[in-house]
Amino acid sequence: MSERPLDGVLVIEFGNLIAAPYAGMLLADLGARVVKVEPTGGDLGRRFGPYQKGESVFFLAVNRGKESLALDLKDWLSKRALDNLVRKADVLVHNLRHGAMERLGLDEPRARELNSELVYVVVSAFGATGPYAERAGIDVIFQGESGMISITGSPGDGPRKTATTIGDYVAGTNAALAVAAALAESPRRGRYIEISLRDGLMAVQSGWNAIAFATRSQPERTGTASPFLAPNQVFEASDGPFTLAIVSDRHFEILSGVLERPDLARDFPHNESRITGRESLARKLGRIFKTEKAEHWIELLSQSGLPVGRVLTIAEAFDDPQARHHEMLVETDHPIAGLVHSTGSPIRVDDVPARTEMRPPLLGEHTRALLDELGLDEESIEKMIGEGRAVAP
Repeated sequence: MSERPLDGVLVIEFGNLIAAPYAGMLLADLGARVVKVEPTGGDLGRRFGPYQKGESVFFLAVNRGKESLALDLKDWLSKRALDNLVRKADVLVHNLRHGAMERLGLDEPRARELNSELVYVVVSAFGATGPYAERAGIDVIFQGESGMISITGSPGDGPRKTATTIGDYVAGTNAALAVAAALAESPRRGRYIEISLRDGLMAVQSGWNAIAFATRSQPERTGTASPFLAPNQVFEASDGPFTLAIVSDRHFEILSGVLERPDLARDFPHNESRITGRESLARKLGRIFKTEKAEHWIELLSQSGLPVGRVLTIAEAFDDPQARHHEMLVETDHPIAGLVHSTGSPIRVDDVPARTEMRPPLLGEHTRALLDELGLDEESIEKMIGEGRAVAP
């Protein structure tokens, strides 16, 4: 594999579930060496089903490209090894509960004593400081308290959460971005970075926030429709749904012409009138689109340069020729789970996907090699493993 942007960077990940593990995987895809430090029971994500031959697909999804170091984190010899690891590292990222790193003796001030140039990243629910710093949180809580649930769903159905745990993936992406920025500094210096899951969700709905600020009122839920453009939503054809997005008055003129409905362009001449009359316009278009199959409309409208698309299942999305071209489906061989399918990186560098060839690790798979690298002798390593103070397959 050609040189990748983060080749030579050593990242320590104290990750649990999704947010920090996803950040670690993004960094691994970009070339970083990522050492995942786990308790002897493993990342909690290893216990989440469903399972593939006993291995959690939840864990496999966000942990490729890493080495697993599984230790009793309260053991004095483990602490000595971790101190040595911190001394060597460029980055430490964690999303453990408030106070956990202090109890491990690796809070930011202590880690800074060991390595003054360390980039230290805290991914937390509401922030590492402030009135909510000690609150526990999980995605549905962040969606609720960011305002996201209040704007998601259709007016008649009530508010909904998004299906994916979006807060975790946004936080992981933000963490990886901040790490890349810190590593780009010249000369390099230590940085302390805070990433809040709730803040991330508030940030990605900036457009909706702007409506609330400008109108001084709660935006109405619009289902699949956009509050900024119309028509811009899902429509039902005779055999199923498809998506259509009109982003300019010229687009709408083209749509009216293709549909042989000049009255639409006359009645809805600009975006403001289409937003105001969105429901009426959607009903009129809906009656037209019900007369033919989705592929008919997709082919017809796309030939006119209009943004139109299919509503795909997950399997269909990954089988799509553009997704295959971008190698968004990653296959790796796992010694227990067998052939593992996971989502590729959305990042391409020099026209190739950011990609690590390493599969997700078994619990403690690299413990022996890492402890040896960190200065422990073979007898001590085997004693730790034998006494359950470390885990190795």
